[in-house]
Amino acid sequence: MSKSILPIVITLLLLSSCGFTLRGSETQALSTTLQQVELTFNNSSNELGRMLRRRLTASGVDIVENSSTYKITLGDEQRRERIVSVNRNVRAGEYELTLMSSFQLENNGEAVISPEIISIDQTYAADPTNAAAKTNEAELVLNELRQALVEQILRRLQTVR
Repeated sequence: MSKSILPIVITLLLLSSCGFTLRGSETQALSTTLQQVELTFNNSSNELGRMLRRRLTASGVDIVENSSTYKITLGDEQRRERIVSVNRNVRAGEYELTLMSSFQLENNGEAVISPEIISIDQTYAADPTNAAAKTNEAELVLNELRQALVEQILRRLQTVR
């Protein structure tokens, strides 16, 4: 019995020592100065803002109202979709979806991170005969792009000291 467990234990030790984590399971270690922030975004239906709030909370940051210290301002998300390739029937075969937003970090009204625009894009294939499948694929890609933008923001916030 112990001979069959040994390879599993060795594999787990090697994986943990190389820094491997399942995607989305890691929490970003933010500076201790960012333990309490105000998060503002214009639109209450801004999914990007809600995802950022959840990730900040999971990282141990307290989200407060009307904070006089650190304030993260997140702009509206903007999407752009363009046709990348066409198939033999001269119909769109692949699309490129771009998601962008702006954000900034202020401390007592002074810019710690100046307003900057972050963006990310991804290409996906679409079945031109099935509009519902294209819509579902676009929503999946959009959700992945939002998660990637939140990761970019968290990495940017990690630089604050």
